[in-house]
Amino acid sequence: MLCTLPAFWSAVSVTSAASYIFTRAHCDMELKLLDMGTVNAITYGGMIASAMLWGFLSDTLGRRKILVWGFFCSGLVEITAAMSQNFTMLLVTRFASGFLFNGPFAVLISYLAELHRTELRARVILLSSLFYTIASTTLPLLAWAILTQDWHFKPFGGSFVIHAWNLFLLAAALVPLFTGVAFFFLPESPKFLMSRGRNDEALDIFKKIYVLNTGKSADSYPVKKLVKEKSEQQAKGFAALKAGRDQIAPLFKAPYVAYLLLICATHCGYMFGSNTLRLWYPQLAAMIGSGSTAGLCAALVPGPASPGIAEGPVGCEPLQTDMLTYLQSAVVGAGSVLTYSIGGVLINRCGKVVVAGLCGLASAAVVAGMPSLGAGAAAVTALVAAALAFTSLGGASLSSVTVDLFPTSLRVMAMATFLMFGRLGTITGTITFPALIDYGCLPPFFTIAAVLTACAVACFFIPNTTLKKLE
Repeated sequence: MLCTLPAFWSAVSVTSAASYIFTRAHCDMELKLLDMGTVNAITYGGMIASAMLWGFLSDTLGRRKILVWGFFCSGLVEITAAMSQNFTMLLVTRFASGFLFNGPFAVLISYLAELHRTELRARVILLSSLFYTIASTTLPLLAWAILTQDWHFKPFGGSFVIHAWNLFLLAAALVPLFTGVAFFFLPESPKFLMSRGRNDEALDIFKKIYVLNTGKSADSYPVKKLVKEKSEQQAKGFAALKAGRDQIAPLFKAPYVAYLLLICATHCGYMFGSNTLRLWYPQLAAMIGSGSTAGLCAALVPGPASPGIAEGPVGCEPLQTDMLTYLQSAVVGAGSVLTYSIGGVLINRCGKVVVAGLCGLASAAVVAGMPSLGAGAAAVTALVAAALAFTSLGGASLSSVTVDLFPTSLRVMAMATFLMFGRLGTITGTITFPALIDYGCLPPFFTIAAVLTACAVACFFIPNTTLKKLE
């Protein structure tokens, strides 16, 4: 779980760090509004492009290798992105980072599930989502510490300039590197090894876990033999690829394909609402102003950005932000703490799909009320925090259902597909949101509320997997 904390911090930094730099970088890199939306979306585009590849590799090669090398290489690309000097370089490196990061993050949930027993599994996944909330709280504080500084360096002379926002991206890039090193010291999933017929290796790992947990010798471990789930696969090269393809083929056939499509479509809608609000909130907070009492619509109706951002670099002035602006973003990130605490208690009593459905309905109600209730910066912060809290808990419940619903040989592939659909929803939302604002203040929020309502209803058609043992 300690290794999971920087892993989820990495997820937040890879997907969200760029959204904080626009108040400063739009002048340095000559960014327009469409460019900002493209940068926000391109990371998810890289994740979508690699979703099936990573799912296939992790279900055939194992969990640990993907976690170690995926996080480490993603960190290296993030460092390259932090050195960006123009829009093209930033765009390419953000795509590459998303492409690499998608693999280890999809594996992470399955890895956690396979290392915990049935009674604890749902709570562990919710707790890991709480780590995501912690990361969402600390990232804006890091942004406040760095982005409010007027730093400009020319380490090599010439036109290569390191601005404060470059340093912010660099600081965030160090976390994936650390995460890859941390997972190097953890074992392969014994559940995966058993599913591949490698019972001797799995038993050795069980013994090591037993020694760490009890302090007793490995010889006293009461389990002497594991059930033979599958004979060890000896195929190599193209034969191994064909065997891997045959292994995941059942995921796209009855009975799994219907469940997969339903849960993926539901997650797509949840992320359409959740990540659209999350990625655009830093910019909205800067536009409204930390101490403003003007309503949300008053800030949005003239346009989703200041004239300097919309029209380009001519006469461009960075948006002025202060500590309170970033503290509001931290409050939005911390808003999920209470709902995760309550959800951890209710999820085994009420059922995961019930929790997911009710959270969707609650979030839809909050989003629909934003145009009328968002009178001032404080009110908008509270409403966005509540909406994100509900959708985050709903998404975490759906993740837990996905883990339980599919057997070990299909689990990571199913999770990769699940996350891919969520990122499709994110891309759609980040591009649709500024387009809908052109038609007024109400359309973007009512659209999000309608999508969340439809997804909440769909949750009640998903099988309930509460306390279901992993296959």
